[in-house]
Amino acid sequence: MEAINGVNNIYQKDTPKTVGYNDKRGLVSTPEMLYGLFGGKDKGVNGKIDEGVFQGNIGDCWLLSGILSLSYTEEGSKLIKDAISKNPDGSYNVYFQGADKTYTISQDELDSANKSSFLSGAGITKSEYSTGDDDMLLIELAMEKLIEENEVPIETGDGLTGGSAYYLYQLFTNDVVGYANGDDSDEIKSLLNYYEMYQESSAATIGVLDGFSGLEDDHAYAIKSYENGIMTIVNPWDSTEDIKIKEKDLLNNIGDYDISIADSDLEEDMTWEEEYYA
Repeated sequence: MEAINGVNNIYQKDTPKTVGYNDKRGLVSTPEMLYGLFGGKDKGVNGKIDEGVFQGNIGDCWLLSGILSLSYTEEGSKLIKDAISKNPDGSYNVYFQGADKTYTISQDELDSANKSSFLSGAGITKSEYSTGDDDMLLIELAMEKLIEENEVPIETGDGLTGGSAYYLYQLFTNDVVGYANGDDSDEIKSLLNYYEMYQESSAATIGVLDGFSGLEDDHAYAIKSYENGIMTIVNPWDSTEDIKIKEKDLLNNIGDYDISIADSDLEEDMTWEEEYYA
């Protein structure tokens, strides 16, 4: 198996006119404005990925897609919920089982990251982190600390930019959950077949190297379902929209993408998954 390729595509979208939009904080991000996720509708940190997710300028599509894919399964949702806890002082802990590491994010840190991605009638500030779901932002901040600490091996290009959901799955799961990455034709076909059969319990992402069927180059997507020859995927630029890809396009473009997958039964069915952490 070749080295796992990191993907780092950054969200770019025309900014609409936003004068006059604000919420109880006096702030609202562009995506939140577009999708009505403000004005008292913000659910805050609740241990779930249950709001829209909109990638910021950091190229961490691999991370956002990996967490989104976990949120589509019952077991993955439980992993997310179990990883996040609130402290008496109002700060939050994020625990990565695979690394046995916990990172604390203060409410001030969370608010500061939110504010760096918000706009008001006075204009737009630089959008660094994701907007929408605060649990996703919390995980994003914790992962940034883990990478900066550099005690756990995880390969990225620069900070959170450029990585693989394969690493995320290992960090977020324990030894009971298997994970695999496929980047050649036999491995990809095997994983596609596996996901189609066991998608209710499998979390998976597709890391696109060379774009096809309208997909972006060097970008990661969360896989949501695979039925009747159609794969439904989600772009972390805007998780509220589903994208449909035909099976024939997937099979005709093997070599232009890889698949990362996590599932409790993988270790029994796959013989070529890699162990990354000792």
